[in-house]
Amino acid sequence: MTTKQYLRFTPGDVFGVIGSSTAQIIPLKSNQSAVKDALYAVPACENVYVWNLRTKEKALILQGGKSTVTCLVADSNHRNLAAGYADGSIQIFDLRTGNSVVSFIGHKTAVSCLTYEEGGSTLASGGKDSEIVIWSATDEAGLYRLKGHKGPISKCLFFKPKNTLISSSKDTYIKFWDLDTQHCFYSLVGCRYEILDIAIIKETKLITGLNNQKLRVWDIIFDADDVSSSSSAKKLKTDILDGQTYDGESDKETEDNNTKVVELGELPNLENKTSSIIVDPTERLMGIHGSTKSINLFKILTPVEITKKLRKRRTKEAKRKKDDDEEESSETVPSIVDEFRALQPIQLKGKVDSFSLSVDENDVAKITVLLKNNNILQYHVDLKIKNFELEMLRNITLPGHRSFVRTLSCSSDGLSILSACDESVKIWKSFNEVQKCSTTLDCDLALCSLFVIGDKHCIIGTKKGELNIFDVEARELVNSIDSHDGAVRCMCLSPGQSGITSGGSDKEVKFWDFELLTEDTCSDKKKGLSLLLKRKLEMPEEILCLKYSPDNRKIAIALLDTTVQVLFADSLKLAFSLYGHALPVTCLDICHDSTLIITGSNDRTIRIWSMEFGSCNRRIKIKNEKGLPDDKGITCLQFLPKTHLFFTGGKDHVVRQWDADSFQKITTLKGHQNEITAMSVSPDGLAVITASKDRSIRTWEKTTEPLVLEEEQEIEAEEREKEIEDLPDIPGESNKEVALPGMKTTETIKTVDQLIEAMQFYASEVSKMEEYKLECKAAKKELPPPPVHPLLMAYKTSDPLVYIRKCMLKIRPSELEGALLHLPFHYVLEFLKIIAEFVEKGWETEFCEKCTTFLVRIHFGEISTTRSFLPVIEKLKAKLFAQMYHVRDMVGFAKVVSSLQQKAIDAREEVSMFAGILEGIKKKKKKAKRKLERPVVAFS
Repeated sequence: MTTKQYLRFTPGDVFGVIGSSTAQIIPLKSNQSAVKDALYAVPACENVYVWNLRTKEKALILQGGKSTVTCLVADSNHRNLAAGYADGSIQIFDLRTGNSVVSFIGHKTAVSCLTYEEGGSTLASGGKDSEIVIWSATDEAGLYRLKGHKGPISKCLFFKPKNTLISSSKDTYIKFWDLDTQHCFYSLVGCRYEILDIAIIKETKLITGLNNQKLRVWDIIFDADDVSSSSSAKKLKTDILDGQTYDGESDKETEDNNTKVVELGELPNLENKTSSIIVDPTERLMGIHGSTKSINLFKILTPVEITKKLRKRRTKEAKRKKDDDEEESSETVPSIVDEFRALQPIQLKGKVDSFSLSVDENDVAKITVLLKNNNILQYHVDLKIKNFELEMLRNITLPGHRSFVRTLSCSSDGLSILSACDESVKIWKSFNEVQKCSTTLDCDLALCSLFVIGDKHCIIGTKKGELNIFDVEARELVNSIDSHDGAVRCMCLSPGQSGITSGGSDKEVKFWDFELLTEDTCSDKKKGLSLLLKRKLEMPEEILCLKYSPDNRKIAIALLDTTVQVLFADSLKLAFSLYGHALPVTCLDICHDSTLIITGSNDRTIRIWSMEFGSCNRRIKIKNEKGLPDDKGITCLQFLPKTHLFFTGGKDHVVRQWDADSFQKITTLKGHQNEITAMSVSPDGLAVITASKDRSIRTWEKTTEPLVLEEEQEIEAEEREKEIEDLPDIPGESNKEVALPGMKTTETIKTVDQLIEAMQFYASEVSKMEEYKLECKAAKKELPPPPVHPLLMAYKTSDPLVYIRKCMLKIRPSELEGALLHLPFHYVLEFLKIIAEFVEKGWETEFCEKCTTFLVRIHFGEISTTRSFLPVIEKLKAKLFAQMYHVRDMVGFAKVVSSLQQKAIDAREEVSMFAGILEGIKKKKKKAKRKLERPVVAFS
């Protein structure tokens, strides 16, 4: 029995995406003057693109995994960028190299928010699983997990005055977490609406964006003295939100922790709910947007501007009371509204997905907007002008479509790719193995497309019933023909490629011949390629797709009544009908030898038919990742040239390769993040091009690497079994608010297995060395040593202790605690003995302390009652503590030295600053002295 060999298709280039509407656009700072204030990071499906708005090119591509990017954040130095994904993972990228340096898995579901602490050493992530995880970016490990919210986390913020984290959730609560004691010490409750975003300005002002038209401002007061002296606190004795007071437990909690959150008021009503609140770094401008095309701007006033505003109000109030003969009241009390000035809303061309703000010292703002239509725009606004006008500075529009691609076509030489959507047609060509847009043509509501012979012209069928003929080289519309009364849903080249055949929603199939119009033959029309109607065929239902067999003998037409009519191409008489689909056929194709026809439908099935008699060879039911029948239909399919292999794409975001002879699935290609809408195969069969509603166009390239079906099926079975679970609670701990940061994944289990294998190998090698020493002692001479094991040679060592050291250091810090937690107890003693050997040699002191502390913590009961552990624990206690004290002293000394150096640097900068000021004063004095010393000339 011979096994059929297949070649593997791998992901190729991804193009057509400018920015996905899944995460926030964020600005990136750079020391280079050429790209200063021009770099912006945006999500692009599973990747992150860093765009240079000046050159309109990608400055950096940060390659992600297989899941969509859901949130982005950069550290304060803009050296690292953290990206959260829909599968619950987090990756930290180095912006200088573009490589992923740290990877975390801490959430069951999508990561909804990320925030860095000042300095970038600590990262907080919130997920849709209602949990918050605190990570150490420097140690590359999780610290702890915070539980308490009952809904998806919408935002997390580090509060600078205290070591506190403020979190908001869609469960209508805002919680304050003490990061020293790792517990929630204050909850802001009583809100009737979901909290979608929060922001902090002026260090203590908390702004909450709700799922309604209100924007509330709160004052955070931590010290009891501040509470007693605050005028607003005297005015409001209890925290009130939406007219509801807190319960007694919350009041007691507030009093015990000397914490008070006082409502200051509301900002003017918005048009829609608050999706996000953005404050520029200088805290001069605040922007709010919902799910509309507008952005609401609020200017944050300085103390001088607030005083001026109050003075004008007092003057106006005094004048009014003087005219009405009223007594003058006491001094006007400022409110929170006085600290903001509402500016006119900004109206944009499309729906806003996210935006970024930056304001310079001249009160000139730059507003960079990522629209939901795959577009980046940057506007210039002068805040000093009351009725300002938007001035567009830069935009990035050409590298992508404004709506999803409906049709794809590949040129006969395979060098050009045509994509068309509702508003345009784009031709993509490869430059340095990267697909770039070479031509953009305006076209309304394109549904189908094809290249004409020679690839110099293309024909687009539209929803308006037109056939538009474009000259690709001249980049212009040559001719437009009103072909159908309804939409042109499909078309293909006629036999001999002398014309095309089109089908539409008007229930007609029309056959066209190519015609070349010249000035001599037709003076009233533009010269160039045109179409001449040859004949037409009436069908009982609307036509959805059609295809000629490669031998040009038959034509297959899919109708709205779920059947496929196969006609003879010359006489247009019915050969046979294909019926069996429960829903209309959305796509079909015929193999190169005209023996098989495949059809796909929204009934989630693929059918393989014989072209000889119309019999159904096989019905294939699509299954999802869990092996269950999928509930999403097939949108496109196509045969590979000169084979019986074909590809399918569907609403489940996945491309699959099949064998029409053995009826087996060969492989699954994952990458798209939304429904696949179009597919095309290059004429040479070396590439498959697919488009999706995620706005991306992807190529899948054929390689010379063989594909084994059994291995592919095993990999898919492992992926189906892959589940993310919480790590078990540590015995003896009853705090339900705090848990371990990691998750139990297949990677954690693999790490444990590898660690056990390494420990077993180490034990066998140590026993061999002991036997060798006993033999030498018995023989009373030095015997030849045993041969070195090949595994030790692979690690470039002959010492088993060095080998186990390298194996242990290979464990990622983020998975270390999970691996130790799942290590069987009878291996714990052996592990601690190895750690004791490391301590004897002075190796990896911090690693040894971390592992020892964690193991003793989770197995304290068993270790304290087992005598075999006592010698090892005493040995570690005697030497490990001394080494840790030494490391602590070294770190403290280095910290003191660095702080002294920083003070010296600051002092030098301060002296140089004052020296520059004094130099400027001296120059002004000299200049004034010269003016006084000039001789005065008198004229008679």
